[in-house]
Amino acid sequence: MNAKPDNWGIIGHEWAVEFLRRSIAGNRVAHAYLISGPEGVGKALLALRLAQALNCNEERIDPCLRCHSCQRIERGNHPDVRIAGMATQAAEAKADDAARQKELKIDTVREWQRDMILKPYEGRQRVFILHDAEKLNEAASNAMLKTLEEPPPYATLILVAHTAGNLLPTVVSRCQLLRLRPLPRVQVVAALRQQCNLAAEDAELLAAWSGGRIGWALRMVADPNQLAVRQEQLNELLALTDQPLAARLRWAEEHAKAYRAGEQVAVFEMLDLWQSWWRDVLLTAAGCPQAVVHVNRRADLEAAAMQYTLPDLHAFVASISLAAQRLRDNVNPQLALEGVLLSIPERRAAR
Repeated sequence: MNAKPDNWGIIGHEWAVEFLRRSIAGNRVAHAYLISGPEGVGKALLALRLAQALNCNEERIDPCLRCHSCQRIERGNHPDVRIAGMATQAAEAKADDAARQKELKIDTVREWQRDMILKPYEGRQRVFILHDAEKLNEAASNAMLKTLEEPPPYATLILVAHTAGNLLPTVVSRCQLLRLRPLPRVQVVAALRQQCNLAAEDAELLAAWSGGRIGWALRMVADPNQLAVRQEQLNELLALTDQPLAARLRWAEEHAKAYRAGEQVAVFEMLDLWQSWWRDVLLTAAGCPQAVVHVNRRADLEAAAMQYTLPDLHAFVASISLAAQRLRDNVNPQLALEGVLLSIPERRAAR
């Protein structure tokens, strides 16, 4: 796909693209950027497009996406564009160590620092993209701070994070911050219909599930099996409501083992899915059904909304959010998951 001069071929986030275009046109490119936002919202693509714009052979403010330089950056093998993160760190570790890694270590930053001494080999600007920046540990954060304080003039650093709040304030203050927010549901629907030729009903359902995360929606289109897995997982989660306590605790133990074995992302996605369902039940009970995500299961939501009180629903949604935060704070995963299961609300007596 050719880049559109007005938006670099990116769906949404027009304000961010225009800001970067003006910075390049005015020769005011910052030495460091921090791009934050939910998973799948488009952070990685924006970082990649900025790297392409800074090194495109056309030497304009918009990346052409066709030249040798743009293509090599797209494939991840341009000598002047370095990309790192939890995935690359895990790839360099032994299998057992990789599964247990939960943070970016100082060695990853030090490798950047050694590489940053080198001047551009082929392009005009050296670009360093660090994904999962919110997972920098204390030592790595302090090393990154030193890098941000004394960057060479030919280097641009791009930190990509799900949330800027988990980074040291001193790190954030030395970056140009770009907060990407979920896209309006109608914009996601339009993009899915135009680019993927989805029927209106399918596009609306996927857009609702995506929560405005266009990258997530496009991945689901590319791999429909994930949608089936998602529905099966939701059914499993809903079945826990009727399970005895012993069965719930076994479920927590099994998923805690998976979390320790390196499946942290899967556990967080499961909690997000579970929370989205109970949030929909809460919205339905509160008389706001137009805002629900699970639009294909409205009848089930209405039935569930009749069985619980608003305070109980609100408390349970909050308990799922608390469990996710506890996992991020390195609380024992089994205790965190058991806490959620013990908070499942009781159905109120039939009238």
